[in-house]
Amino acid sequence: MAEVAALLETVSDPAADLEIARAVGWLHFARYWAPDTGEDQQDLETALAFLEPVYEAHPDAVPDEVRAYFDEQRHGATDTPQLLSDRAVDLMEATMRTGDPSALDGAIDLFRQALDAVPGDHPDRAAMLSNVTNALLTRFERTGELADLDAAIEAGQTAADAVSPDDLNRAVLQSTFGGALWTRFRQGGVLADLDNAIEAFRVAVEATPSDHPNLAAILANLGTALHTRFQWTGELADLEAAIEAGQITVDATHIDHPSRGQRLDHFSVVLQTRFGHHGDLADLDAAIEAGQAAVETTPPDHPRRAAMLSNLGIALRTRFERGGQPADLDGAIEAGQGAVDTTPPDHPDRAAMLSNLGVALRTRFEQGGRQADLDDAIQAAQAAVAATPPDHPDRAGRLSNLADSLQTRFERGGRPADLDAAIDAYQAAAETLGAPPRIRAGAARGWGLAAAGGGRWSEAMTGFTTAIELLGQVAPRRLARRDQEHLLAELAGLGADAAACCLRVGLVERAVELFEQGRGVLLGQALDTRTDLTALAERHPELAASFTNLRDVLDRADDQAGPGRTEPGEGPSAPTGTERRAAGVAFDDLIANIRGLDGFERFLRPPPAAELLVTASNGPVVIVAVSEFGSYALLLTGGGVDAVRLAGLTPQTVYDQVVALLAALDGQASSRVAAQERIGEILGWLWDVLAGPVLDRLGIVGPPGDGGRWPRLWWCTSDLLSFLPVHAAGYHRAPSGLAAATVLDRVISSYTPTVRALAHARAASPVDAGGRVELGRGRMVAVAMPHTPGASDLPGAEVETAALRARFPGQVDLLTGTRATRQAVLSRLPTARWAHFACHATADLDAPSAGRLLLADHRVRPLSVLDVARLRLHDVELAFLSACSTARPGGPLADEAIHLASAFQLAGYRHVIATLWPIGDQHAAYIAEDIYGALAEGGDVSTAVHAAARASRGRWARMPLVWASHIHVGA
Repeated sequence: MAEVAALLETVSDPAADLEIARAVGWLHFARYWAPDTGEDQQDLETALAFLEPVYEAHPDAVPDEVRAYFDEQRHGATDTPQLLSDRAVDLMEATMRTGDPSALDGAIDLFRQALDAVPGDHPDRAAMLSNVTNALLTRFERTGELADLDAAIEAGQTAADAVSPDDLNRAVLQSTFGGALWTRFRQGGVLADLDNAIEAFRVAVEATPSDHPNLAAILANLGTALHTRFQWTGELADLEAAIEAGQITVDATHIDHPSRGQRLDHFSVVLQTRFGHHGDLADLDAAIEAGQAAVETTPPDHPRRAAMLSNLGIALRTRFERGGQPADLDGAIEAGQGAVDTTPPDHPDRAAMLSNLGVALRTRFEQGGRQADLDDAIQAAQAAVAATPPDHPDRAGRLSNLADSLQTRFERGGRPADLDAAIDAYQAAAETLGAPPRIRAGAARGWGLAAAGGGRWSEAMTGFTTAIELLGQVAPRRLARRDQEHLLAELAGLGADAAACCLRVGLVERAVELFEQGRGVLLGQALDTRTDLTALAERHPELAASFTNLRDVLDRADDQAGPGRTEPGEGPSAPTGTERRAAGVAFDDLIANIRGLDGFERFLRPPPAAELLVTASNGPVVIVAVSEFGSYALLLTGGGVDAVRLAGLTPQTVYDQVVALLAALDGQASSRVAAQERIGEILGWLWDVLAGPVLDRLGIVGPPGDGGRWPRLWWCTSDLLSFLPVHAAGYHRAPSGLAAATVLDRVISSYTPTVRALAHARAASPVDAGGRVELGRGRMVAVAMPHTPGASDLPGAEVETAALRARFPGQVDLLTGTRATRQAVLSRLPTARWAHFACHATADLDAPSAGRLLLADHRVRPLSVLDVARLRLHDVELAFLSACSTARPGGPLADEAIHLASAFQLAGYRHVIATLWPIGDQHAAYIAEDIYGALAEGGDVSTAVHAAARASRGRWARMPLVWASHIHVGA
């Protein structure tokens, strides 16, 4: 009995631990039956006290005599539903304290007995159903048994539907139901479950008074679900709402509250996520502080403490990667190892903890080079994958972590078996259908990179193709534009890498297709909404009408007036986030339905190479793919596709030249002369590595003969190469008499953001007029801002517009000064065939859709890239953007070709004249005069821009920042 006494001292509530209670009860009962102990009655009372909770959970686990006694007691008194529920609650509390599965099983059985004992219309039935839901969810979290989860949702749905909107229990029932749906989403990855969970949590929050003690718990549930949806869809509004809910929850939770640790842990995780999105170190520090507080305030035997340790380990590792402090990495591994060591082998959360530990160990290997760390990382990652069900949404992420470690070991050791295993893991991750598209696309890219790094080009092409096919799911139409841009920035360069791998195996036309599909995703979505619906409207008018209606809703999704608000005269208000998501899903479903119709199988599908080749009818289209696996120029001509290897063009050399260009533009050169000379060096480099080899292959080896027609070509560049003036490449100060080693002296250049965009520009006119434009009897809108709020004066703007009014008398509608507002411009553009802007503009490298023309009200209502791109103008020809940097792309999003020039082209203008960088307004006025002079005489736009560049070079030979600034985009 001394050992029994010592055992009882190790636990605070022995009766709540059924294993201890059973052992102690049996021992006292045995001593009661033993003769001559002298403690018969006391032993019997003690035995019954300890064995009663054991009997409630498992009647067969007590002595037969004791079971008979308790059976008689039960039959002698009526077990009311309330008594059954009370006993079940006691067992649930024992479960939460000790984790004893037998107590949990007993609680579920008692809850179900209580439920069966009341009629269907009993006022307490909904609450009892909610109890069943909670208990089944708790057991699912411990065992992973899906039948429990489905049963929990069924009970929760019934409970939520059984109460009226004004029922005092509505909030609790909705919150419980939402928790069950959220849990099932985590298992199956069905987004509808998550959306429904969030809706249930929001209903619960709305039904809870602001001073109610349960509000913090319900907000915590809502925050968790919103955070989960952000991780899946990338919608920033969900993340910010999750942060807000988490902060309120933590602030409202008393320091001694038993759930404070869990709420701090969740808040820590959400803050980590925001750090990953914005990179603000204050978020990461706050996440670590909250994570440490969560661990410190949670008892060592708490079932959730291991998960808290794992989350804290992630945060510490992230801070190490940012700051390089060894203590952070050591702390991350210690926390991760502690999480694994304190989690039972069969616990559903152990796989996540193993995967997180594996990443931390690989990070330490990368820092110290200790092979044992990498081997342990792989072992942990393998165990994590093995413990994850094949259809679990998190399996893709864990497979990717394993693949990363295997790829690291292959790069260090060169073992083919590691490369094989890495590729297999990446492929399996990419093919996990229930996983977030972002995770799947990242894994597919890893598949392509790993295979290409090993020279396995066909496998690499398959991996990159898979990633490209997922881009539409990564950035679907239902997301806000800024969220789409953020997600696509993570996958930049896919098109070029895929094209390079295709060319390695001789698939030239496939290289063109994948290059086109792997970039300009948002531009492609916009072009989809501008497709010709004539055939669809004739055969299925109701589908065409639905297409138009949904398109219009999505077009308004990023209205700067904000959801539910609009400006006078601007039409319907912007949809809410919920309306936008619903419209996006409906639009995708509609497209799928249309493709199922006879004759519409290829509706809005990516065009094959044969269709893209049609764009080369007026001159070659030169696609330039820059990749670490080889850079190429793909020459689309009337004879097919030819590929030119560009050995001197690499991602690193392009990056270096772009850095040099931006430094020269930002005044970092020692003088203006030095800046001009640096640009001249860049032009020479572009000739050597790109333009020279391309023109030689095309047979364009010099200027046309006297009176000969200038050849034309279109440049379609990718990624950072889009910053550079390929049209001006060459050695412009070479001695006369030598062969012209410049693009300007051999060919007329135009640009197109994608090949499909070029086809769109040409389709805007029913008659092929080549590059010629005529104002005829049409009108021009000219916008001039000589004085701009918050910007320097532009006296040359008045010079430009005065010259236009003199050249086209009676045809120019002038908007200047305070009259040049956003709304005034948007109202005038549809009325004019030509548009001219002489004003400031800004290009936002990080958020290119926010680039804008600086009009009179730009501080409150800017005319942005997105505003212009949403326009659908008819019978418009020319937009001349005589403003700074109107063709400069975004940095991380250079492949998306998001800038004012592409926006005006998308709006319907067949020809756009734009600038690659800032230019002085006096020089701009000279160039504009040259161009309009040529156009007034019946010239075509590209020829006019080309002639103006050559003329400007003649005037300012040593100033390439002037004469190389303007480009032609379009037909």
